[in-house]
Amino acid sequence: MGKNIKNKPEYFLKKAEILYSKNKLKEALENYLRTIFLDRKNVKAYIGAATIYKSTGYYDKALNYLSKAETIEPDNYIILKESALCEIIRGNPENSLKYIMKAIVLNPENMDIQMQLALIHEILEEEDMALKIYQKIIETDPNYIRAYIQKATLYMHIGDYRNCAKLFRKIQKLKPDYNRSLIALGICFEKMNNITSAKRYYRKFIEKNPLTPDYFVLKYKMKELNKNNSTKKQNLYQLV
Repeated sequence: MGKNIKNKPEYFLKKAEILYSKNKLKEALENYLRTIFLDRKNVKAYIGAATIYKSTGYYDKALNYLSKAETIEPDNYIILKESALCEIIRGNPENSLKYIMKAIVLNPENMDIQMQLALIHEILEEEDMALKIYQKIIETDPNYIRAYIQKATLYMHIGDYRNCAKLFRKIQKLKPDYNRSLIALGICFEKMNNITSAKRYYRKFIEKNPLTPDYFVLKYKMKELNKNNSTKKQNLYQLV
């Protein structure tokens, strides 16, 4: 009876999942492939094999196995999500859109997949569309911090420092322990030539993170801001 059990796909699938949990990827892959050999319609085995191929950089093979899984279960959310990720990593964001849109239809309440859609629009340099999606996510779930952070970061990327600062201030209220927002606020005010506010936020970050690797960088930055501000004042006095 033991021999019969070891010839069943369920045995190899279970073994693959255990090996995968122990990060023994090569052995896990062998068992996923053995499962597929015995059961050509085992979607879990296809996804498992694809996940390992993706994590080891074999994106074409990962997509091949995901494609086979999709022919068996075309409405499987995990397959669509993983396929989209593979296409993004391969540098084909346009190809990932078809998977993302199908995944959203299947699971419209999932904010993570909505975020992925917005990120694809960012990659495609469609900033207006990305901003609209981030705003929609924020309106749907006002506590979804990732959307605020990504939207604020996009504002910084396109040089809209005023809206960027507004959002990072909002993030500070919603998530006070997200101290990177203090650096972001410092950068925004520095770009807007509000040196006093910029130094205040840099100083706040250092006070909250005295052991930060950015300590000396920020200290030097504040010193330079003081120097530049002093030079500007001298020039103004000379004009008078």
